Amino acid sequence: MSRGARWCCGLMLALGLATSAARADAGWFESGDSLLRNDLLLLNDAQVIRLPVNQWPMPRAAVRYAIGNAKEHFAGGAAVSAALQRVRARLESSGPSKGMSFEAWMAAGQAGLVRDFDTVARENGEAGVGARVSAGERAEVSLKVIGAFDPADDQVLRLDGSHASVQLGNWLLSANALDRWWGPAHESSLILSNNARPMPTVMVERAEARPFETPWLSWLGPWRFSFGISAMESERQDIDAPLFMAWRVVVMPFHDIELGFSRTAQFCGEQLECNFSVFGNMLAGNDNVGIDATDENEPGNQMAGFDIRWASPIGNWPYAIYSQMIGEDESSYLPAKYISQFGLEGWSPRGDGGLVQWFAEYATTTCSDTSSSGPYYNCAYNQGRFNIEGYRYRGRVIGHTTDNDAQTYSAGATYTAPDGALWSGTARMSRLNREGPDLANTVSAGQADYAALEFGWKGKWRSETLSVDLGVESLEPEGLDRKVEAFGFLRWQHNFRL
Repeated sequence: MSRGARWCCGLMLALGLATSAARADAGWFESGDSLLRNDLLLLNDAQVIRLPVNQWPMPRAAVRYAIGNAKEHFAGGAAVSAALQRVRARLESSGPSKGMSFEAWMAAGQAGLVRDFDTVARENGEAGVGARVSAGERAEVSLKVIGAFDPADDQVLRLDGSHASVQLGNWLLSANALDRWWGPAHESSLILSNNARPMPTVMVERAEARPFETPWLSWLGPWRFSFGISAMESERQDIDAPLFMAWRVVVMPFHDIELGFSRTAQFCGEQLECNFSVFGNMLAGNDNVGIDATDENEPGNQMAGFDIRWASPIGNWPYAIYSQMIGEDESSYLPAKYISQFGLEGWSPRGDGGLVQWFAEYATTTCSDTSSSGPYYNCAYNQGRFNIEGYRYRGRVIGHTTDNDAQTYSAGATYTAPDGALWSGTARMSRLNREGPDLANTVSAGQADYAALEFGWKGKWRSETLSVDLGVESLEPEGLDRKVEAFGFLRWQHNFRL
């Protein structure tokens, strides 16, 4: 990242701290909430609201502010009107000062090889309980305790999804274990997705995505900012107990364009120096061995890049294009050796209030695979300092679910019924670990062909929340027989309030 870009981001944060106080709401809508995500995308594209939505979890305050300023005269169609009412109902049922709420859930099934935005569960068996309490409007604590059956990382008891958050002015300060998803894609994010379990994180995030008040920067439109420091696992095969930094800025300069800029870094750890000098070198990008760093003082492993979603760039049809480009390396203070993702999505409102949304997506996790300088294999999510587990946490890559050197084509569609039930179907084809072998790859140690077909339903049955996910996947490692297996989950959840 250039020095000018870093200065600009610092200026944006400083000006944001000076904005007037927001209406308090210290809660979150979590990553994986596909119904809410689809509704917000539709309301954005219909120009009813203007809210950057390609960053999760989503502050409830941000949604509340956008809905409070909704242009209802654009919500003329039945599907758009139904989406607006569903979002308002969610805000009403989950807002602050609503007393104490509880939830209990169970999930059972067979995990698939890859995960997407709203995969139902992580392990073959899970049971959990949760409690949420708001201390007025400016603080909220949500504690979730999950028991996992035969987990892959041997962590039987988990606090995933828990948070303690407080709102100060227009900023949320949060200690949490929330899944994060950065980018516009449906299948995965190249830099930060919910593929790996959430790390314990201390985070600051802008509560409401208001535009700048100063005319110098108001043209950027609604904007969001997030910065977090996370603790990775204490025992790794490369560097024990490293820290993980992640920050992101999202702007919406036009109603149909959303731009995101992301940066992450692994640094410190028991075998590495950890002080303000190391942190400064990491922020300044002084981490290229032989150029501005040595093997002894290299601060860590970084990734950075951008993403864009553009609704109806040509014509006025109901579609959008999106892309994410993430650099695995750096050259002249700019990201280099990009891994890439491209997508096309569209929507078709129905007269009864239902909505069909679809997408087609391509991703490659081979560095410079889409440029004339590449490809560079065994590059993405691997690094000299973190040279064994690399950009991975508890056995799963933090970025794209297919890990490095994969080429993936996917297509899917959802149907949102007028009552809020969500039907979905997705098809995937991947060439995994194309160069191989790479034992660090968490999906396939060598070259393999992968294909999957998946269907799902989420909705209410007798006032209970149910999710059903069923699919079949095929994995054929090079030189070995093809293996075909069924996967999927059944999940039940009960919510009540005191």
